[in-house]
Amino acid sequence: MTRIIILGASLAALSAAHKILDKTPEADIQIITERAEIGLMGEVPGLITTWPPCPSHWISEMASQTPNEASTAVRGSWFLKALGIQLSKRGCDFHLRTRVTRTTETQVHFDGAGPLGRSNIPYDYLLNLRPSVQESKQWYGLVCRTENAPEIQKSGNRTDGTTEVWYRSLPGLNKTTLQEMRWTGSDPATFISGEIESGMQLAQTIVDKIIHPVEQ
Repeated sequence: MTRIIILGASLAALSAAHKILDKTPEADIQIITERAEIGLMGEVPGLITTWPPCPSHWISEMASQTPNEASTAVRGSWFLKALGIQLSKRGCDFHLRTRVTRTTETQVHFDGAGPLGRSNIPYDYLLNLRPSVQESKQWYGLVCRTENAPEIQKSGNRTDGTTEVWYRSLPGLNKTTLQEMRWTGSDPATFISGEIESGMQLAQTIVDKIIHPVEQ
């Protein structure tokens, strides 16, 4: 059985894991992250053009946060959580609150909060998708009731009657603001689609070169 370790729990990381399992269901995927949980803690942009933005079998039940045909946004943290839950159901193992201390060509060494504590895991392929320190744009977001939402380009309506709006400069807040957000990245409008596409491409590379290499 091929063991793949993914460092980080970004949307791209979760998408890559799902895509690998689509191509090779028997793969052993381990995701290592310093986060305490997947999704819900910390917000990411949720702007979408269609729902679902990925294969529907990647997403677990989202209850009231499930977008409908008219939705142009999804609560980003809930979407990440739904992808993580579904990965767990598909056999993927998560190592939360776990810090990687060293990697070799065949093993990942870590300090973890789980039952293994300080240990190491052997792997066949390592995919490092931990966030890197790089210069990027700072975006300011807010959530308000849809009837109070300003008409700007980078916004989207959620199924729960709220609208997510993103600005390049700090907006003036008022009593209609339900939530404030900050996010660093290129463009909140393409965050979800770009991360999913990136994860799928990385997964395909792993499948083609490591799991099912094409004979020359």
